[in-house]
Amino acid sequence: MSMRSNLPFLWAPNLKLLALTALLFPSLIVLGFWQLSRADEKSEILAQFEQNQSHPSVNINTLSSDQDLQYRSVFVDGTMDGTKRVFLDYRVKNSTPGYEIYEPLTFKVLKSEEFKTLLVNRGWVPAPLDRDILPKLDSIFGNNRYFGTLYKKLEGGISLDDGIDIPEQWPVRLGSMDVERARIIYQSPDFFGYQLRLDEGSLAAFEANWVTVSVDVSKHVGYAFQWFAMSFVLLIMTVISNSNALEWVKSRYQP
Repeated sequence: MSMRSNLPFLWAPNLKLLALTALLFPSLIVLGFWQLSRADEKSEILAQFEQNQSHPSVNINTLSSDQDLQYRSVFVDGTMDGTKRVFLDYRVKNSTPGYEIYEPLTFKVLKSEEFKTLLVNRGWVPAPLDRDILPKLDSIFGNNRYFGTLYKKLEGGISLDDGIDIPEQWPVRLGSMDVERARIIYQSPDFFGYQLRLDEGSLAAFEANWVTVSVDVSKHVGYAFQWFAMSFVLLIMTVISNSNALEWVKSRYQP
């Protein structure tokens, strides 16, 4: 095969196509780097989870909510109030709609006569077909020991506006729930700074197989590769559409 270069490379720009490329190309690059940043965020979350889960389970009374307690394993002795139950709506597991169940728990501060309140997530339950009916659930009475993982809602999550400030009746169905909102709806400032997600098998737990990250790190990297690949293909197609690039290449590599 010999190389020939008789045909000159000619650039014949189509302004509309170039404008479209100028719009799409940086967008694809931004999306690629955004996915890489999401991969980094998920890696940090998983590293924090592994580090804090490596500690043995301790009494929550030995900890301060000013510390980094995300994903720390703890146990607490206290009394759960099933009369102030929250059904967190729009929780889907395996394509089945359901609720996460929240209840306040009161525990005595160690070596003190003071009490604090802890927001407890008992886990997931399936929703009835009729959305006007809330599931009938058993309450747990008396002072008991509960095991779980401390959790604080991550930044950037979606919160649904349900239009409720302070519930007029209980139980109540809400679109979002965290410690800050618990202080409002229960009208109490004494909540511990983290919620407790009950462990699978703990007393009072429903389905409690918690997911640390919803999308695996490798998937974010894969998505980033796809965006970068699309940007590369866009550049190639732009050159081909605005020039005689194909003919020029063929003219250089002919027998």
